[in-house]
Amino acid sequence: MPVADVRRILVIRPGGIGDAVLMFPMVRALRDHFHGATIDVLGERRNASLYRINNWVDTTFTYDIRPWSLRNLQQRGYDLIVDTEQYHHLPVILANSLGPKYLCGFDTWGRGRFQTHRVRYSEQTYEAYSFLNLASAVIGEAQAFDPDAPFLEIDQCWKAWARAQLPAGDRPLAAIVPTASSEHRFWPPARYAAVARWLVEHGYHVVILGGKDAVQAARRILAGFAAGDVSDLAGGTSLPQAAGVVSRAALYISADTGMLHIAYGAGTPTVHMFGSGIQEKWAPPGRRYLVVNKQLPCSPCTRYGYTPPCLYHVACMDAIRVPDVIFAIERTLEACQTQNAMTRITMPLGTARMG
Repeated sequence: MPVADVRRILVIRPGGIGDAVLMFPMVRALRDHFHGATIDVLGERRNASLYRINNWVDTTFTYDIRPWSLRNLQQRGYDLIVDTEQYHHLPVILANSLGPKYLCGFDTWGRGRFQTHRVRYSEQTYEAYSFLNLASAVIGEAQAFDPDAPFLEIDQCWKAWARAQLPAGDRPLAAIVPTASSEHRFWPPARYAAVARWLVEHGYHVVILGGKDAVQAARRILAGFAAGDVSDLAGGTSLPQAAGVVSRAALYISADTGMLHIAYGAGTPTVHMFGSGIQEKWAPPGRRYLVVNKQLPCSPCTRYGYTPPCLYHVACMDAIRVPDVIFAIERTLEACQTQNAMTRITMPLGTARMG
């Protein structure tokens, strides 16, 4: 049943960058439907800057950066709370204690008894679709998602920052993130370096991105490259700044990591390597986003947000070789050319395309 008379909305989002990014289509749907309502987010400090990527979120509360007051949240008087947590009970218990008129969330592991609007959840469904199902439940109608269209609006200030950091010229930009949040998603820097070499030889300027954990890998990758061929921004950007960079890229390459979802949201074609993670849940859909996955019998091994110790020395990632990734890059670029050609063919005569 759709909800009505909503003026204040709180979205609860624990977890990593990927979840936070793929929540944006849901936030946009809520903002478009509940005109004039404020939308706040309660989440983790590692994602706090992400919500400044555009103006869709009014206030961000972080429960692990400074003491936050339950009374302060209670005083805001939320009409609707959307709990996007998939498994754990603490967020839904907290949401219920704030006394909203409506509480929407995933009906997993008995959490539905706290909710006014219950939504089924499946780990075989792409995460953005799952979050949009929450919006559909309170809006009262299904929310559309185009897997080939950008969904992450990035403010011009972040794009301008990126433009100032990158060399001028007509060479296309390829972004590489050589790290991941788990050793189960690790791909060796030497292999990223070989891919970077291929890209430079084919006319690309390569930029390395990532957090502080990517600094050492970036140094190993960039050794031996000419300064004009590469840019090293690893450990030196916020999430919105990195989003500005990948939005300018013609290609993005990484394992299953948070920045992958930012690149997909910005509409940048991606090549991404999967092993332990659930491809159906996390791999970007669409024609310009290609996964490299060896589909070993032991993968995926991540279930309910937990990845067990690997008994096979992360064979799922080690089996992915440089030629596999280069082949995927070539296929992705071909798909981009085909899609661009189809766009030109289907445009009405006399229509000017804005770049």
